[in-house]
Amino acid sequence: MTGFNRVGTFWRPWAGHSRCGVCLALLCLALGGCGPKPPIAIGFLGGLSGKFSDLGTATRNGALLAIEQANDAGGVGARKLVLFEQDDKQSSDAALLAMAEFKRQGVVAVIGPSTSSIAVAVTPVANQNHLLLVAPTATTNKLSGKDDYFVRSIGDAAFYGRSAAQRHFNLQGLRSAALVLDMANADYTESWGEPYAAEFTRLGGKVTLVERFNSTANPDHAVIAKKLVGSVPQLVVTVASSVDSALIAQRVRAISADMRLAGAGWASTERLIELGGAAVEGMLFEQYFDRFDVSPKFQGFLQAYRNRFKTEPGYAAVLAFDAANMVIGGLAKTDQREAMKAAVLGIGKFEGAQNPITLDAFGDVTRDVYFGVVKNGAFAKPQ
Repeated sequence: MTGFNRVGTFWRPWAGHSRCGVCLALLCLALGGCGPKPPIAIGFLGGLSGKFSDLGTATRNGALLAIEQANDAGGVGARKLVLFEQDDKQSSDAALLAMAEFKRQGVVAVIGPSTSSIAVAVTPVANQNHLLLVAPTATTNKLSGKDDYFVRSIGDAAFYGRSAAQRHFNLQGLRSAALVLDMANADYTESWGEPYAAEFTRLGGKVTLVERFNSTANPDHAVIAKKLVGSVPQLVVTVASSVDSALIAQRVRAISADMRLAGAGWASTERLIELGGAAVEGMLFEQYFDRFDVSPKFQGFLQAYRNRFKTEPGYAAVLAFDAANMVIGGLAKTDQREAMKAAVLGIGKFEGAQNPITLDAFGDVTRDVYFGVVKNGAFAKPQ
């Protein structure tokens, strides 16, 4: 339209145009616009590079699928949705720069971040800007039960850690375990590992060692494995990414071929199997979704994801698809950034790709927990 320039997702008049152009512009605005309505900007924050990129990429893909499906259905209020991606590089500094960029781009909500440590770093900025974060995979207990601008589509880490301890003690019959925690994402690993250790001990088990390392500091995985095996546990539990869990499993099995292995949900991606090979056979995981769900609803999601990305969705893609649909649900109520938190919490219950998502007053979620085991180079149901 003559006399207007599109800047991001907003329309602003050029200075110095004719009075006639101004009149025409005002008339178009009064009538709801002379052309398509401007799109709604949504942010995505996750680690799209580095060793945690499998998590960030999967969350981005799950969110993008939900947004594309919404656009194919006509958008929200006849407005298309646009996803602005920011790579936090698993760095607090990079994530804070991304938050400033989101403010400049005028996003109304952010899907992400992917990891707990980044969530802890950026939530204060989100609070200051009244910018809703809907995190797919950030489970830290540090953000549970708080009236802030952080909500999520996943339960908190303490629930999953305790559930894993109960499974290992009650169903696997294990009575001693050694844990290894990656402090590069300590807000997650401590939130999972400490409740695991407390619950395992409460049940009557013994934690022989809690080993901590930093995956960004070039750790010696062979030395870590030697310490773990040297504490003589029945089970080694890795609370780390797929990359480090695979490397530790290889070093542990090189020392003790029959050592039982388990991992936290963070590592339960296809990349673990790709990198770990035979060393991760028999490794048990708690899972954030039911990989073996044959319901038409979930199978429809699976097929749509496969068609779009030519790969299988893991837990991160499923949870991000749900998180994006929570944002889309909020947008059906309001397109104002400051009102998005109230809109999402006001809805309270959302249909997920697999199960309903129910939020409490603080935006915290309780979801079912599932378990899987690596068998013949794939995830399978445990016995």
